[in-house]
Amino acid sequence: MANQPGSPAADLEWAQPIPAETARRLACDAAITPIFLDSESNQPRAGQTSRSISGSQRKALVFRDKGCRFPGCDRPADWTDAHHLKHWADGGKNEMDNLILLCRRHHRMVHEEGWLLVITAEGQIHAVPPQLIGIETAVPP
Repeated sequence: MANQPGSPAADLEWAQPIPAETARRLACDAAITPIFLDSESNQPRAGQTSRSISGSQRKALVFRDKGCRFPGCDRPADWTDAHHLKHWADGGKNEMDNLILLCRRHHRMVHEEGWLLVITAEGQIHAVPPQLIGIETAVPP
């Protein structure tokens, strides 16, 4: 699940291949079983299945966030997914300060439309649209 332009599509058991960024969104809060192919024999080898977010972490997120943390959203926790601010595939930790709840609409916007979430020292979240990323005035101090 490399976060690189032109990354190959991901295969799903129940659907056609999906874009890599869609796979990253689905993997934010999922049970993951990595499958490795040996470069010489092409024999698949399964890694250990693990959940990216534990049940107790999910309960703590619901208690803390109450619902979607995207600015201005009022979707309840039942309509949300856990989101890694720094994706676990990029070295992000499964720790509470790296996790927030996002409704599925906002989760898709962050992963697939390029929105950036920035957390201030006070814990406020600012959503930066893709067209403003890189502009110094995009995020209030």
